[in-house]
Amino acid sequence: MKNTITSSPVKLIPQIALAIPGVTKYEAALNLPVGMAVSMQMKRTALVASDSIYEQARLDLKNATAARRLAIKKARNHVRTVRELMRPTLTPTYSQAWDAFGFSGSLKVPGKVNSLVLMLTKLGSHLAANPDLGADEPHLVAAKTAALETALVTANTTVNKKKAVLQRSLEERAERAEEVRYILRELSSALRLKLAPLDSRWVEFGFNKVGAKPTPDAPTGVTAVLIGTNAISVKWPPTARAEHYRGWKRVVGVDAEMVFVGSTADLDMLMEELPGNAEVEVALSAVNNGGESVRSTVVIVRTL
Repeated sequence: MKNTITSSPVKLIPQIALAIPGVTKYEAALNLPVGMAVSMQMKRTALVASDSIYEQARLDLKNATAARRLAIKKARNHVRTVRELMRPTLTPTYSQAWDAFGFSGSLKVPGKVNSLVLMLTKLGSHLAANPDLGADEPHLVAAKTAALETALVTANTTVNKKKAVLQRSLEERAERAEEVRYILRELSSALRLKLAPLDSRWVEFGFNKVGAKPTPDAPTGVTAVLIGTNAISVKWPPTARAEHYRGWKRVVGVDAEMVFVGSTADLDMLMEELPGNAEVEVALSAVNNGGESVRSTVVIVRTL
């Protein structure tokens, strides 16, 4: 059975964690590279730390992005308020008179940061040059527009910084992950030289036995029919990679869980001496030297 070193940095953490106890136990006996267990633990610790930093960077960017959305919302609402306050004085639809207030071509309020910052800059400049507009209306005071512009620029700058931090943390995690992959590949190669394909010690390193077949799929097409009053005949088609099959049954109301009935290399099985007038759940699992499959879909038969 193949031993795949995962490409996922997150999945590498448990993969190397499962390998370390085996290396610690057999490092000397199998003449593995000196200090391999310590080195693996250090690399695991470094990967865990870099993954934690990456996840925090993701969270920081998420929070910064939310703060920017709020800054955009506040800025757009402010511009809309100014627009409605000035409609009676200017024109109900766009005209060149609106250009001084940051509008261009229409009275639509932009949603993109660059366009919104430009609008706020022009609006703030115009209000600063015409302080009388804000004499009786706080929304037309230049300082309010300037504050919203500053908040938006700051929020956008923070997002860009957090993006850069996230990218660096992603690259750092990728480097630590590759170090873990390298030492796991080194371990796998060493074990191929030290252990027989079906040596039971493979699993102590978190690996599959290289000589074992892939675990079979669950049996399908299982049929079960009542024979007489209290026996059930179970049949099924062959399952790929299966060397033998295990039969399971559960008498509803009697058994808390599935009970092992027996094993067979054939494609049929007889379950006998079942209680009368009972519902019996029947299932199969397929087995080879690589392990046992999950159980098949349950078939229910009622005895007489």
